[in-house]
Amino acid sequence: MRLPSGLVGEDNRLVAGRYATLRELGRGGMGVVWLAEDRVIGRQVALKELRTTETERVLREARTAGRLNSPNVVGIYDVIVEHGVTYLVMELVEAPTLSEVMTRRSLTEDEVANIGLQTLNALEAAHAAGIVHRDVKPSNIMVLPDGRVKLADFGIARAMDDPGLTATGGIMGSPGYMAPELFAGKQPSPASDLWALGATMFHAVEGRSPFQRDTTAATMHAIMYEEPALQRTRGPLGDTIMALLSQDDTRRLTAAQLRGRLSGATTVVKPLTPSEQTVVIEPVTGYVTPNTPTHADWDEKPKSRKKIGVFAGAAAAVVVIALTAVFLLRPEIQQGRAAAQQGPSSEQPSANASSTASSAPASSSSAAPSSSAAPSSSQPSKPSQSTQPGQPQPPTTQPKPPRETLVLTRHLKASGYHFSGTSRVATPAGFSAEAVNLGKLLAKEEAGTKPLYACRINGSEDHMTSVSPTCEGQTVVSATPLGHVFTGKPADVPSLPLYRCLFKGTHFDSPDVNCEGYQREFQFGWVVG
Repeated sequence: MRLPSGLVGEDNRLVAGRYATLRELGRGGMGVVWLAEDRVIGRQVALKELRTTETERVLREARTAGRLNSPNVVGIYDVIVEHGVTYLVMELVEAPTLSEVMTRRSLTEDEVANIGLQTLNALEAAHAAGIVHRDVKPSNIMVLPDGRVKLADFGIARAMDDPGLTATGGIMGSPGYMAPELFAGKQPSPASDLWALGATMFHAVEGRSPFQRDTTAATMHAIMYEEPALQRTRGPLGDTIMALLSQDDTRRLTAAQLRGRLSGATTVVKPLTPSEQTVVIEPVTGYVTPNTPTHADWDEKPKSRKKIGVFAGAAAAVVVIALTAVFLLRPEIQQGRAAAQQGPSSEQPSANASSTASSAPASSSSAAPSSSAAPSSSQPSKPSQSTQPGQPQPPTTQPKPPRETLVLTRHLKASGYHFSGTSRVATPAGFSAEAVNLGKLLAKEEAGTKPLYACRINGSEDHMTSVSPTCEGQTVVSATPLGHVFTGKPADVPSLPLYRCLFKGTHFDSPDVNCEGYQREFQFGWVVG
């Protein structure tokens, strides 16, 4: 390797006239890290030689990160640009990363809680200084022999040309630890750092990454649409991790809430409080009587026992009054009812119906018919169920109108590329339809469905479909979706599964779980069969 002028060799180069390299500590997509000696003050440092052309951004962010003062942050001492190469002079921390620790042994819940709390210390210091880390992950957390934790690479990943990172619409980060809102176009924030910390703690305690899949696209799909399942961990720590992995960043645990969970002794994890629990309320599909309180009218805070007692007492009072009214009816009313009971049985339903009708509001559309509609004695009486007091009426069901669907067709180009489309989006030139039944998409969105979009891989003729409106960072063929897929298997219509598959690095869709003998990425959902 030809060295820039002024460098005399790999192991004894002198950078900026003061930092002498001693040996290589490691290398990766970001560059090479050297063990170096500061000849001016006589201490050893880590000298990171960066592979980037974005020197100004590195300088700006390194200056910002250099202001951080936290025992849990790897300190940055200096930034040097020499002979076109950018160097970071950093605190020397000779310790394994959390990734390396996890390959050697399993971690206890207490250890994971301790690591989470110390990493939170570093993040809080950064967030207070207006810095977002953007790449919290096990390989950026260093675990010293005495249990101390150091978080490295503050703000640097944004400027790196690292193939281990993914750029999606200008957003960079390690795919398995990127928060879902980043794929929707939101900027990195403290909340996205906390999501990454939650994914890191999940990995540490479970021994597996919650979202990492075989491909970047499958990983992104898992982050956006799948919920990870804890297997080893239960109780408060598990609840805390899942609260950090909330899809809604506005409902995710804040740093203060997380500190409250992990505070005190670092081995103690506090349980969920009611105000922090995530409650899923199913959508109300039935008829709601006017003036009946809805979910939106309820206070989120539980009612006190005193208030519950008042409501219960009021309800009891209403029951007593109603019963008193029954037994204190005027004698003539009671006599009238007795006479009605002694009359012909064929008239009893109509008499009851008349009484019911007279007591019901005139504007009610469900009022029972009057006594004039009683059946004649020459015909057998058929009491209507709606005329029996207190008897529920049978539900009236209306047949669902047929759904409008769009045939999903797979097309093939001679070069081997595929395209799946419907009549809503024009098929690209050069593609011809294949005789493959991919099913039908719903033309209109309904509950339990997601839109499916046509996409083109950047810089390629390869096409794919996606449930992401941004096409997972690829080119959007049309902002109009091809149609909608069911997220779960529908019970009221025949259906087929729909998978995204890979053929020698190119994409195609198939209803076959084995992807017709090729690699399966993931399942979109279900289509009408």
